[in-house]
Amino acid sequence: MYGHINDMYKFVKRGVRGRLSRAMGAPDRENCFDMPIYEDIARDLLEAIHRGQYPIGGLIPTELELAARYEVSRQTVRAAMRRLTELGAVSRRKGSGTRVETRERPQESFQQTLGSLSDLVALAAATDRDIRSIDTVVMDRKAARRLGCQPGSRWLRIAYVRASTKPKSPPLAWVDCYVEESYADAVSGIRKDRRLVCDMIADSYGVIASEVHQTVAATVIPSTFAKALGAEAGSPALEVIRRYLDSHGRLFEISESIHPAGRYVVTSVLKRVGNPGTTEGGATRSSGKRSRG
Repeated sequence: MYGHINDMYKFVKRGVRGRLSRAMGAPDRENCFDMPIYEDIARDLLEAIHRGQYPIGGLIPTELELAARYEVSRQTVRAAMRRLTELGAVSRRKGSGTRVETRERPQESFQQTLGSLSDLVALAAATDRDIRSIDTVVMDRKAARRLGCQPGSRWLRIAYVRASTKPKSPPLAWVDCYVEESYADAVSGIRKDRRLVCDMIADSYGVIASEVHQTVAATVIPSTFAKALGAEAGSPALEVIRRYLDSHGRLFEISESIHPAGRYVVTSVLKRVGNPGTTEGGATRSSGKRSRG
């Protein structure tokens, strides 16, 4: 973790991101600050592979060589290698290096790494909202059960298409954003405001999103907005529901996003708390014989 933090500091301080493409002989790209550092490195390596700098079946430089070239930690380089592996561009085998598998450009998708609320700010910065409708709804029992709110509660619903800022990129998602009715006037300028809705509410009312509870599930594209997403009705999709809670645990915002398959990737890191056989890092006690693992 500290390697990534130090790398980010160096990139901001020295302006290394503007040099990444030049280091690989690729042209500079716009909006380079919209993506994590390892994504920048992965994209530069993809460009080099596509140009034939690293032929199919050949090896790309080692982690140590890439870390020195980009002035980052090996941890950041490993994250870039994982990304290339996920895209099918390379394969990795311990002791054999990283081998190029294809020169074809993989289908791109927006990738979000979840770690803090600031990660959602990065999502907002890298995309635009195309507002389709704004209305007030009363949650029936079915909707309330799905979204985790009270039946009969009133919400301002903002329906929009989330799209990448990059030209010719397909729409990322259809989003229904629900704002608890008492905070509705905080988002009156949403058609021109790219900030997170929770930040608009915080600025107007001082209500801070202390937690965001997220649920990700497989679903299909509904026929009602298949055309807006440029996707076939009934085709596979990813549903992401986020519930925003204040410091008192009160729900004040909900978002429901439908992402066509292949356009959005959610990554997370799971860490073990304590060692096997312990609870929260403390030793456990038991009577009788010790079990064998």
